[in-house]
Amino acid sequence: LSKTLLSFTLVAQRLEEVQKGLGEMQNLAQDVGGLKRALTNVKTRGVLGEAQLGALLEQYLSPGQYEANVKPRPRSNEIVEYAVKLPGVEEGSTVWLPIDAKFPIEDYQRLMDAYEAADKDGVEVAGRALEARILSQARDIRDKYISVPNTTDFALLFLPFEGLYAEALRRPDLLARVQRECKVTFVGPTTLTAFLNSLQVGFKTLAITKQSADVWKTLGKVKTEFGRFGDALEAVQKK
Repeated sequence: LSKTLLSFTLVAQRLEEVQKGLGEMQNLAQDVGGLKRALTNVKTRGVLGEAQLGALLEQYLSPGQYEANVKPRPRSNEIVEYAVKLPGVEEGSTVWLPIDAKFPIEDYQRLMDAYEAADKDGVEVAGRALEARILSQARDIRDKYISVPNTTDFALLFLPFEGLYAEALRRPDLLARVQRECKVTFVGPTTLTAFLNSLQVGFKTLAITKQSADVWKTLGKVKTEFGRFGDALEAVQKK
């Protein structure tokens, strides 16, 4: 009898643990559902992409080298999320490099579902839809934010996840078409990081060049002053 009671006790404990585990799984499923709803919300998704873009710019550039919410066109109310501040042709002038984050999650998710289901036709259809969406977003960036000479003659479309960027990159001729038709290049987190690093090197080179110019001007002034000193010394010797 005692063994039977012990067995029932153990079974009850196991059932309680299972029930507790099911409750935790249900909470986890709710959390995942909440994340999915957040990612399917256009506004929330835009905030996520913009936040990641801002974090990368903050990490690799100094505050004076970029700005948020820039109006690249003088007579337009269009605002680009971020723009890198580049030196213009004239001394003290600025040329903006527009960078806009895009997150076409619906098309990408349909493509991933088709891959998972081994649906060849579905992969083809979803892939074309993703390609069309990125091309449309690139045209939008071109029409709203590229304005030479206030901006560079190209802009960057930031895709905030490596998987999304890789899928866009593997679409036949998509990158070349976006560059050719829209003067836009799409970048992922790693690619943008490399790009910002190269820009930072350029900024440092520019700073060194400016400092070299200042040193040269100072040396010129020193040479002039030494000339005057020589004339003064010669006059003193004569006297």
